[in-house]
Amino acid sequence: MEGTALNANLRNTFKLVVGTLGFLALLIAIQALLSRYNHRVDLTPTKRFTLSPRTQQVVSNLKQDVRAIAFIDSDRPENYFVEDLLERMVALSPHFSYKAVEINRNPAMAREYQATQYGTLVFESDGQRRGTLLQNGEIGVVTALLQITRSEERNVYFLTGHGEGDITSQSPQEGYNKLNGVLANEFYNAKPLSLGENGAVPQDAAIVVLINPKAPLLPFELSALDAYTQRGGSLLVLLDANSTPLLNPFLEKYGFRLPPLIAVDPAKRLYAGEVLTYRVTPTSRPHQMIVSVNAPPIFSKTRVVAVREDPAKGILVKPILETSNKGWATAEENIDKSGTASFVEGRDIAGPVPIAGEIALRKKEKDEDIVSGRIVVLGDADFANNTLLDQGGNKDLFVNAVNWLAEDIGQIGARPETSKSGTNQFFMSADQGRVILIVSTVILPSLFVLASLAMLLWRRQQA
Repeated sequence: MEGTALNANLRNTFKLVVGTLGFLALLIAIQALLSRYNHRVDLTPTKRFTLSPRTQQVVSNLKQDVRAIAFIDSDRPENYFVEDLLERMVALSPHFSYKAVEINRNPAMAREYQATQYGTLVFESDGQRRGTLLQNGEIGVVTALLQITRSEERNVYFLTGHGEGDITSQSPQEGYNKLNGVLANEFYNAKPLSLGENGAVPQDAAIVVLINPKAPLLPFELSALDAYTQRGGSLLVLLDANSTPLLNPFLEKYGFRLPPLIAVDPAKRLYAGEVLTYRVTPTSRPHQMIVSVNAPPIFSKTRVVAVREDPAKGILVKPILETSNKGWATAEENIDKSGTASFVEGRDIAGPVPIAGEIALRKKEKDEDIVSGRIVVLGDADFANNTLLDQGGNKDLFVNAVNWLAEDIGQIGARPETSKSGTNQFFMSADQGRVILIVSTVILPSLFVLASLAMLLWRRQQA
């Protein structure tokens, strides 16, 4: 009996040891899998602990080793955010690494890297060094990464001399000086271009931008733009209803159709707003420059921009934006001063109405089809002014268009928001507003009434 009991105890002890070791092995395997294939769930409204698609793209596409040095103070609470940000970047690329340095214990190193305050981030690669501050957020990080990994700054020329939007003006409605900072963050250099002085587009132009020219371009200026496009250059044209009509023939020979019509879209207008200002819609086959835009762009008083393909002339087209099916195109005089309009059969053109498009010029060289030039025309210039640039997806649309035309395809992405969504801005279309109105004034009160009646009937039956 004693031998049998001893054997039973040994078997139980053996089972316990084996089970414990197996459980520990399972925990180790789970931990290894989680370390290799971890996934973060960010439940904060502003996605504070999630890198923006733009930052993820830049870090993931690193082709050379980059080291970050974070100058911190162990007693400060923001250290967690510094290291969390850098750890997320390390997980994205084997070319990225970082080191945290106690600024008070390493004053000589801080002086060498010109780190004068806590939260300084310095990025190094191939002898290049750029710094930013944690308070600048992901925009500062991406800018620093681009500055040390891109071989050269690229020039974006803005045509002047014809009443175009002024990139030096701080005026909310007429000024476009915010574009300078936006382009600088992408490592582009914004420059004015006067064809009357230069006679030709400079050879170092990545793209040329025309922001709603109001005065006609002279024949030699159009010839200069034509020569630039034919040699492989790219034009980004932002047009409003009041832009010079003499630019139309130049664009129409490349396949654009610019009728004197305004596109309205009551279904996409901002709630309780005018039909002239609305959130624009990508086409059924979204263009690459609009796929990663983090919110619908907001256009105002948009003109119709259609594109027509002509393979015989080497003109290939891609529509970019349009109204919804409930939108339409009409002449400007059919819209009253309050910004309202009604569709009239036989007079107006039913939607969806095209409001932005691209043409690509192709030619054969050594039996290969190559793109010899690109033109993108957007039917609104106000979306990029100082007032609207930071609203919706306007900034992403403009910079993605620059990236696309400058052939920086890897740079296209959704940028971090400069203002907290839902705190400093809130956009709602007319359809969304109508749904919320019906739910809050009809459906929810009806549910309460039905619940009250059901409770009343139940009490009477109990009584």
